[in-house]
Amino acid sequence: MTAQTGLQMQSTIKSEGVLELSVVEVPTPEPTPEEVVIRVEASPVNPSDLGLMFGAADMSTAEASGSAERPVVKASVPEGRMRLMAGRVDMPMPVGNEGAGVVVAAGGG
Repeated sequence: MTAQTGLQMQSTIKSEGVLELSVVEVPTPEPTPEEVVIRVEASPVNPSDLGLMFGAADMSTAEASGSAERPVVKASVPEGRMRLMAGRVDMPMPVGNEGAGVVVAAGGG
C-alpha cells in the first residue's frame, strides 16, 4: 500500500491575473496493472519546466509567502499576456518532467 498523500509543486494562473507557484498535498494514486508509483527523491528544474512554472508572469513582481514546508510564490501576469494563458487559467498544473526515486508500489502485471 502506498502513502495516502504526497507533495507536488503546482503552477496556477489565476483568473485575476496572478501566477501562484505552490507546494501542495495531493492524493497518491494506487497503481493500475503495468504501472508503478515512485516516491521522487530528486528532480532537476530544466529549461523546459520554466515555461510551465512561470507562464507569462512578470517575475520582477514575485513575492514569497507560506512556510519552508509549503512555500508559495505569487507574481502578477500583465493583462496583455493573460490571453496567452487562456488554456490554463484556474487549472493547477503539476511541474516537473524528470525525476529519480524509489518504486513504492506496483500494479499487477
